[in-house]
Amino acid sequence: MDKSSLTFQFLRLLIVSFGVYLAFLYLLPLAFPFLLAYILMRTLYPIMCFLHKKWKLPRILSHYGTLFCFFTVVTTLFLFIGWKIITQLRLFFSNFPIYRQIIENTLYQQTTRICHCIDYYLCLENGTVYTFLEQRMTDFEQTSTKNLTTNAGKALINCLSGSFQFFAALVILIISMIILVKEMEPLHKKYRNSSFFHPIHSILVRLKESGLAYLKAEGTILIINWIVCSLGLFCIHNPYFFLFGMGISIFDAFPVLGSGFIFVPWGIYEFLNREYYTAAILITTYLITLFVREFLEAKLLGKGLGLSPFFMLAAIFIGIQLFGVSGIFLGPFAIVLIRAILSLGAFP
Repeated sequence: MDKSSLTFQFLRLLIVSFGVYLAFLYLLPLAFPFLLAYILMRTLYPIMCFLHKKWKLPRILSHYGTLFCFFTVVTTLFLFIGWKIITQLRLFFSNFPIYRQIIENTLYQQTTRICHCIDYYLCLENGTVYTFLEQRMTDFEQTSTKNLTTNAGKALINCLSGSFQFFAALVILIISMIILVKEMEPLHKKYRNSSFFHPIHSILVRLKESGLAYLKAEGTILIINWIVCSLGLFCIHNPYFFLFGMGISIFDAFPVLGSGFIFVPWGIYEFLNREYYTAAILITTYLITLFVREFLEAKLLGKGLGLSPFFMLAAIFIGIQLFGVSGIFLGPFAIVLIRAILSLGAFP
C-alpha cells in the first residue's frame, strides 16, 4: 500500500488511536500510581539534591525529610478540603427538604399555568392536561423509587470497592515514592542506556511540551479559579461557597461555556431583583476567572495544543464518554499523544 495514500494514513491514525485508547483504558489505571510517584519524585528530587549538596545535610534529612514535609503538607491540605466539602454537603442535605419544597411549589405554579393555557387553546376541559401529567409523574416517581431501592445495594458495593481501590493506590503511591528516593539515579542510568531511550524520549519531550503543559496549566487554573469562585460566593454569604466554587471551577474547564454560563445569568437575575451588591460580586468573580484563564493559558501554554475551541470541546466530550469525568483531561491529552506518535513515525 502506498504510504502517501489517504487510506494508509487513515489506517495509521486508526491503529494509533485504538492503541492509545486501550492504553488509557487498561494500562493507565494500573500504572497511574507509579507514574504519579515518579512525576512527584522528579519534582522533589532537585530540592533533595540541593539540600544534600549545598547545605551538606545528611541524606536522611535532605531526602526523607523533604518527603516527610511533602506528605505532611499534602495530607493537611486534603484533610482540610475534605472537611469543608463534607461539612457543606451535610448542610446541603439537611436543608434539602426545604429546597425541594420551594422547587415543587415553583414548578406547581408554572406547570398549572402552562397546563391551563394548553387546555384553553386545545378546547379541553380545565385540568385535563394537568391530571394527565400528574398521573405520569406519579408513575415515574414510583418507578424511580423502585429502581433506586433495587440499585442501592449495587451502589454501596461499588462505593466500597472504589474506596478500597483508592486507598490501595494511595498506599502504593507512598511506598513507591519512598523506594524512588534511592532508586532515582540508578533508574535514570538504566533508562538512558536502554535501546528504547531515543524513541520514548522523543515522545516524552513532545508530551512535556504540549500534553503535560496542558495538564499543568489546567490544574493550576482549576485551583486558582476554585479559590476565586469560593471567595466570591463567600462574599455573598452563600453557605455552600466551597462546594459550589469547586463545581463552577470544574465547569469552567469546558471550552466556550466556562464559569460565565453560571455567573452571568445568576448576576442578571440578582440585578433584576435589585440585589445590586450580589450581582456586582458575581459579575466581578466571573471577570476575574475569565482573566485568570486567559492570562495563565497564554503564559503557561503559549500556542497551546494547536486545537480550535471546537475540536477541544469535541476532545473533552469524547474523553468524558470514553473515560468518565477524567476524560476532561484525558481527551485532549490523548490527542496530544496520538499526534506525537504519528509525527515521530512510530508507525511508519
